Amino acid sequence: MIKKLNSAVVGLGFGERHLKCFRKNKFTNLVDFFDFDKKKNDKFKKEFKIKSSNSFKELINKKKLDLVAIASYDNFHYPMILKAIKKNLHIFVEKPLCLKISQLKKIKSLLKKNENKKLKFSTNMVLRAHPKFKKIFSIVNSGQLGKIYHIEGEYNYGRFHKLTNGWRGRIPFYSVMLGGGIHILDLIYWITKSKFDKVIASSNNLNSKKTIFKFSDTTTAILKLMNGATAKVTSNFSINSPHHHVLNIHGNKGSIFSGLNHCYVFNSNKEKSKKKIVKFKQDKKYKETVLENFISYICGKKKNLYSKDTAFHVMSAALNIEKSLKSKKWEKVDQ
Repeated sequence: MIKKLNSAVVGLGFGERHLKCFRKNKFTNLVDFFDFDKKKNDKFKKEFKIKSSNSFKELINKKKLDLVAIASYDNFHYPMILKAIKKNLHIFVEKPLCLKISQLKKIKSLLKKNENKKLKFSTNMVLRAHPKFKKIFSIVNSGQLGKIYHIEGEYNYGRFHKLTNGWRGRIPFYSVMLGGGIHILDLIYWITKSKFDKVIASSNNLNSKKTIFKFSDTTTAILKLMNGATAKVTSNFSINSPHHHVLNIHGNKGSIFSGLNHCYVFNSNKEKSKKKIVKFKQDKKYKETVLENFISYICGKKKNLYSKDTAFHVMSAALNIEKSLKSKKWEKVDQ
């Protein structure tokens, strides 16, 4: 019989999903949670009848804690990760892991020092579990498109008010690539199985410069992959459309196009060639898949869906995009 993991959640925005997952998962006990918003804390205290912590320090110092899910504001992820590692906890963290290359190096170094404690570490790249992208993954890996030479992806946020009225405009720094576009970077790495080599990027804040949000609201990056393919990734947070993701993949035998309401394949460049509609089953629970897998992985029941090495490489690509915005040069991605 497997001992249940005593689990806690920090941040109850998207973290509300983690809270409910820990509550119902057969391998976890929900023992604590914390959010800077006292109203949210009080709401879930009543709903779950649990006495929650009044600070992250109080939560992290609980004696019988095994696993923590970090879903706080982006600028708190890094210090919270370090404290959780030092407390020998398994860690599941929302993107981004951190905001600087130096911070990523520190996380990697500290985890390496604690390798003998067998701590498990992962992050929440939910689009890998989306039915559409799982179908695209299978099509590419079946060889239908041949050798992939170029990919273009967009993370179209469609919730501009969250930049101009929410916490993203009030923290010391917010990156639309670290907070959104990183999902597209991860899809590209997952589908191609090729690491990123180098990146160069540009951005603007034309739509948000007169608001409280003082950072770039749209960023575009060109990437060179280690296998020679190229990619273009745009993170557009001020778009006037519903939230959606675009992924267009081009191979020497065909191309796949996917966006808000379509997903189809072309295998010919002839004028009268017909597109093949890609069908997939909707799954409203796909956003819980990555955390559920991570819990099972900790308990030795399943293989890891998202390794820390993958998380570090994709994070390095995103951080070097930010570096390129300042240097205006190609930046090398850590392997």
